[in-house]
Amino acid sequence: MNNIRQRIFDAQMAAKSLLIYRNILNDSIVKKFVQILERTLKETPDPGLISDYHEFFSTLVIQSETYKGPTVENLWKDHILNLILADENPFSLKSEKAGIAEVGQPLIKLTQRDLTSLQTLHDFNFSTFISYIRQKSGEAFTDFPVMYTIEGEAPFPYPESYFKQKHKTKILMTNSFAWNQNINVLAEFYREKGCGKFARYWAFKWANTEKGGKLVGIPKPDPIRLKDLIGYEDQKNEVLRNTRQFIRGFGANNMLLYGDRGTGKSSTIKALIHEFGEEGMRMVEVTKDQLMSLSDIIAELSDRPYRFIIFVDDLSFEEHEIEYKYLKAVLEGSLEPAPENVLIYATSNRRHLIREYHSDRAENEVKAQDTLQEKLSLSDRFGITVVYLSPDQEEYLNIVEGIAESKGIDIEPEKLRQMALKWELWHNRRSGRTAKQFIDDLLGARHLSY
Repeated sequence: MNNIRQRIFDAQMAAKSLLIYRNILNDSIVKKFVQILERTLKETPDPGLISDYHEFFSTLVIQSETYKGPTVENLWKDHILNLILADENPFSLKSEKAGIAEVGQPLIKLTQRDLTSLQTLHDFNFSTFISYIRQKSGEAFTDFPVMYTIEGEAPFPYPESYFKQKHKTKILMTNSFAWNQNINVLAEFYREKGCGKFARYWAFKWANTEKGGKLVGIPKPDPIRLKDLIGYEDQKNEVLRNTRQFIRGFGANNMLLYGDRGTGKSSTIKALIHEFGEEGMRMVEVTKDQLMSLSDIIAELSDRPYRFIIFVDDLSFEEHEIEYKYLKAVLEGSLEPAPENVLIYATSNRRHLIREYHSDRAENEVKAQDTLQEKLSLSDRFGITVVYLSPDQEEYLNIVEGIAESKGIDIEPEKLRQMALKWELWHNRRSGRTAKQFIDDLLGARHLSY
């Protein structure tokens, strides 16, 4: 029994002695685990132990069921490995940016020390642990669930490449006898796939909370691809060209996509996630009323080795709205230069973004021209402006035919064109969105008739 007690004590000390990976102790499951170890080591039986253990096990099961992707070994081991590969700490952040070659020896030694401690937690023998509690506490503690092995293989979720590499690294760590000798493998994972939320997600939104704003990952961003957008080839190529230059570290500009509604401006930008996510591009969606948080958002992005596009959709301002000043400050620059890894892409139905009134030109206003110029100058701060105009009838019909072909719809071309023209006349103005809505309705009606 003394030998088992020593193992419990060793696990407790391993958790408490973490330095580089100390963030892991903030995880609710690990917190409960450490609490259970402490209660177990008490000389007298602790009546709260059985409740704590069942709460620990319940949370672990729920966590494993919500995890997307294949798992390794048992619930506890898989959870510890997930925490290690996701943790943002001095070692993982340096490895993410430049690989282990740029990590100093003192940090490497501290990380290796932590890996030894983490392996102690990973290899903790719950069967022996439960036997010890039963011997110590008697019949009152007979119903402890045993840590079970996870069976079956789950498909790799989005983004697939990240989860495949993560799974491969988890298997290697599980089969290793000495984690401190696998520090190069861990550093390579961080270098190739990153760490924290920017490794796990390609798209984000800025969420306002009681404690301030924070970036929230989007597990399944809009699946639209550029190949799905029929027409507007010149516009798409211009967006692609600028974005490709940006991703590869060359000169690039903030972009404004403006024009008629339903022409594919937003879809073009959202499709970039899938086009360049594998190359390290990340997208952050910010609403108009969150523009005052732009400086906070950029501060969180500036020191990471990714290329970020801040996406502001349907951007326009009324006369009384002043949020545009925050955007203008970022676009215009200040004493602190804008980070080279962040660009702003915006869409709008209005060329000058800020509504202009005749009163802005009033002769009796001393600074009328200054007011007018301030409002009109915002759009000029975007280096590239791409115009999306409503298609003429022939272009609209070409878009309809292109979408129909991609969906496998086999209808006599002339009949399809007549139906598309009727839909456009009855339901909406002529646009790419109208064409898509027509095809969606056509597909639904055909399936219903079967």
